[in-house]
Amino acid sequence: GERMRSMFAVTVQKVEKWAQKKKISKLISKGLQNDNKEIRIATIAALGKCGDETAMHQLIALLRDPDADIRAAAAEALGAMANPRSLEFVKQAMNNESDEKVREKAKLAVNQIREKAVKEEKE
Repeated sequence: GERMRSMFAVTVQKVEKWAQKKKISKLISKGLQNDNKEIRIATIAALGKCGDETAMHQLIALLRDPDADIRAAAAEALGAMANPRSLEFVKQAMNNESDEKVREKAKLAVNQIREKAVKEEKE
């Protein structure tokens, strides 16, 4: 039945719950594979907050997604994560990206990652 299926549907709330519990594999398998773009974008943001290596690699891969909104979300999430190891990839996105919105997000992300690196050097 229809109700049964909606019970298993991934919602934005569910994505946020998984993020709080750091269920990275669930976010990747269920959130990123979702047909619903809103869910995918929420998952990308959640992965950015997780700050996990696996999450970072997923986000880097998404910088090459065919959908510009997904690429923009991935750039933003990498900025939020601010892992210095993602810097080169975000820079590439900034330089090679055809979509202006994605370029803007990548540029912001590059700045966020650099700022964090500078902070950590001072500590």
